[in-house]
Amino acid sequence: MAGNTGSGAGGYERDQAEMEVQRFRANLAVGELAHAGVHLGRALTNDPSLNSAYTCLAEFAEAAGSSVSAREILKGIGIAGAPGIAAAIIALLAGEGELSSAVELLGSLAAELPAKPWAAAPWFSPEQALSLPELSIGRAVTPIWEKIGGTVPPETAQALAPWLAFARAAALRPGLRPDVLCTASALARRLGAPQDAVEWCRMAEEREKRSGGGVSQHTLIMLGYAYRDAGQTDRAIDAWTRGSALNPANADLLLDLADITFDRGDFAQSLRWAERATARNGSSPKARAALLAARFRTGGDSVDLVADVSPLIELADLSAAQPDSSYIRRCVSRACDAAPWLMAVPPPTEAICGSYGELTRIEESGEGWITGVQSYMTSLEAPTAMSLHRARFPQASIELGPVVEPDPRVSVTTEFGPALWSYDGTKAVATVPPPSSEAFELVHAIAKGIWADPLVAYHHAAGFGVLDADDFLGLLAHMPSPQEPSWVAIGHEHPLYWQRFAQVWVCVGILHHRPDEPWAQSARRTLLLRLLFGPEDWTVDAAAFALCVAAWRFPAQRTEIAEAIGRRYLYAAKAVGRRPTQLHDPLARVLLICPSVDPKVTRQARKALAEQHEAADASNIEEMKDSLLRRWKRRKDV
Repeated sequence: MAGNTGSGAGGYERDQAEMEVQRFRANLAVGELAHAGVHLGRALTNDPSLNSAYTCLAEFAEAAGSSVSAREILKGIGIAGAPGIAAAIIALLAGEGELSSAVELLGSLAAELPAKPWAAAPWFSPEQALSLPELSIGRAVTPIWEKIGGTVPPETAQALAPWLAFARAAALRPGLRPDVLCTASALARRLGAPQDAVEWCRMAEEREKRSGGGVSQHTLIMLGYAYRDAGQTDRAIDAWTRGSALNPANADLLLDLADITFDRGDFAQSLRWAERATARNGSSPKARAALLAARFRTGGDSVDLVADVSPLIELADLSAAQPDSSYIRRCVSRACDAAPWLMAVPPPTEAICGSYGELTRIEESGEGWITGVQSYMTSLEAPTAMSLHRARFPQASIELGPVVEPDPRVSVTTEFGPALWSYDGTKAVATVPPPSSEAFELVHAIAKGIWADPLVAYHHAAGFGVLDADDFLGLLAHMPSPQEPSWVAIGHEHPLYWQRFAQVWVCVGILHHRPDEPWAQSARRTLLLRLLFGPEDWTVDAAAFALCVAAWRFPAQRTEIAEAIGRRYLYAAKAVGRRPTQLHDPLARVLLICPSVDPKVTRQARKALAEQHEAADASNIEEMKDSLLRRWKRRKDV
């Protein structure tokens, strides 16, 4: 038969396969057919494209007395070299003239191990789709597209390329059944050929129209998927809406419509579709998840956090109750998309960060070295930022205006331990030494990408659990500079952002410190409350967020955590209108995503944020937000 376009295995696998062929021949020479079959199977498992292995099949069949006998021997071998054994049996079937069965079985094998080039077998050719029964074409292709799920990596697409060629050949057949065209379309979508997918579904639609029976819901569903993957959202919605009209009881299709309208930002329409899906199947956790996600986003602007967080908390609880549902996890993440704290840390707004960035630019551009500079600031700012500036530019002299009450240097309480920072006048000094080198390595390893949602942040921060309390506190007070080039670049636009971002990761990591200790008596609780009630600093809202994450993850802790964050917020709010404060806004935003907070406190926080927003330069705020959202999207790898 004709050859194919499949790719072969790499050097190591090819070498292993050739060694197994030699072992096959040695066993065949002494009549050890079963052992010979094992080595033949291993050869094909290592490299399904090795022509000499298929040549061995003819020798094997001759030694066994017939192809049928050879298949029986191979079937009796068991799991040794199992995928390759299956490939050998399929090749023997093809040689016996059972081509339809062989192609169907090869499709099933490719579905199980799609990165292997099974279609590189010399007996297989895409042109076979021109003559095979239509039913066999569908049976061969369906398990592949169903198994591989979404868009596949390049190496898998290369191994499956002969199957895309097979589907293209099938689509050339005049009068090919609409359902087979739709099946070919599904494979094309998975293998990065969306235009083929659209064309074949449209052909299926036209053929059903010409048949006089009307377009089926199945064809419209597949057409919608093809349009969606081709980036033609409006046409996808139109196809699915028409399909839904044909069978309004199809709750899965209603969920597809809820999803696609949500992803385009039409949250009100998404909510309507989700409500219909829930009405059709009220017991479905997926329908409930879609409803809650849409309800949260229609309740207000999640980016500015005026939305009621209760649907989002219920959605997080639903996800915890359905841990194996990737769909519900996705609903949580997309509900959190683009929102500060829910997806990423708000950037620092301190004036000292601007000074840090400008002085860094002067040195890095070659304009000169900072040997002495004097500047004036109206008020104290976060000690983390001030100490990082002083460490980087010790020659810089900063004159500060008078300290205005409430004094930002003073802890709310030292009930949970001493403050991370002490003050010599207006100079902040860390009260803890630097951490171990292992701690520095760990923060660089973990604090890379932003989280998809707070629950993801909790799980991803588990690696910090190996640190002791001294390392946690040492990291927070002596944060290193970023190493990853992308974060260095972000730091040019938003100076000291990574250090603030990394502090939050460290605080979330504290939730994994001595996890066996009961929460009420735990070291992790004490550490976070010590930071929460410390002097005004980035570590305050970082600790507040970590506590909020604990409240999301552990409902039993919600009441106490809500009370603690509410107390700290009310203390921070005293500064609003009396002196500059960079703590209020980010802390208020943490409060608004925390479950079980007193409604009076949330109303106060929303009112204060609205007043702050009106007083600020709205254009500058939107410009910074849009810039960071673009960068956050690119960094969303956690």
